[in-house]
Amino acid sequence: MADNVKITPDSFKPANNQDNTQKEEIQAPSLTFFQDAVRRLKQNKVAVVAFWVLAVMILIALLAPVIAPHNPNTQNVNYANLPPKIGSGNIPGFTGKGEVAGVVSDRYAASGVPKGTYYILGTDYLGRDLLSRIIYGTRLSIFVAFAATMFDMIIGVPYGLISAWRGKFTDIVMQRIIEIISSVPNLIVAILMLLIFKPGLTSIIIAIGFTGWITMARLIRAETYQLQSEEYILAAQTLGESSLKIAFKHLIPNMSSVIIINTMMTIPTAIFFEAFLSYIGIGIPAPNASLGTLLSDGQKTFRFLPYQMWYPSAVIVLLMLAFNLLADGLRDAFDPKSSR
Repeated sequence: MADNVKITPDSFKPANNQDNTQKEEIQAPSLTFFQDAVRRLKQNKVAVVAFWVLAVMILIALLAPVIAPHNPNTQNVNYANLPPKIGSGNIPGFTGKGEVAGVVSDRYAASGVPKGTYYILGTDYLGRDLLSRIIYGTRLSIFVAFAATMFDMIIGVPYGLISAWRGKFTDIVMQRIIEIISSVPNLIVAILMLLIFKPGLTSIIIAIGFTGWITMARLIRAETYQLQSEEYILAAQTLGESSLKIAFKHLIPNMSSVIIINTMMTIPTAIFFEAFLSYIGIGIPAPNASLGTLLSDGQKTFRFLPYQMWYPSAVIVLLMLAFNLLADGLRDAFDPKSSR
């Protein structure tokens, strides 16, 4: 059959160069590493929701002096332990009615609260507005967490870089120092800080930051060991670039994902540790409010006035959950292999 087929000049047609050019064009837009990571993060709906929840909570905390309906430290014993109330009190759970000696009554009328004055989340045992204290407490807890995580950037990143880059004897000495510091429990450090400094923000931030940078330093050290054998690092060394320039131009940008993810993991840990210190009474001193002190005060009256503990608990749970979910989303976005 093949012998009967005759090939003529008409059997050949010139190729259309324009069609081939269009087939070779890249249809998708060119994305950088961070743009691609953001694209993957947006596909994670849970992480996106967590991001917006955190954005709203942080914005409310920053605008606390404007948003808070009352001064969080103003006391009025006559208005002590008022239940939550909104407007005229027609919303279930926010009616302003409470039970005293088995009798349900309007606590606002019994306390002589002027008409039109109400407390959305009620008041505490000193008559202070609980909503205002929660807003200011959230603000303080977030500030402590972000301030403590700065130790990761200021100490952890340079420490890990120098340890791995210098290597040999320097690395051995620096790692032994980390092992000594990490062997001391955080609570012991916090108590020692309280003995040296007065109880307050300074002692808590130093206590959290004293050992908080160790994880970051170890991660940066491991990443530096992995990257320093890459060809572009060797090329930079061959061209005579200084170690400082290599660190800022090549190493740190390529470790940015590790830094971001670990920072996001550190923030909820710092918030929880601050709340724990305040809860056991060695944290933020009175009358300042933090989520830990609000939990401690609410726990004392939980049997009769559960709302004083439920609301601060809900805020700290929401903060911890949102930060952890966003951190998981960032980890999957910057390192897709980690989710497999």
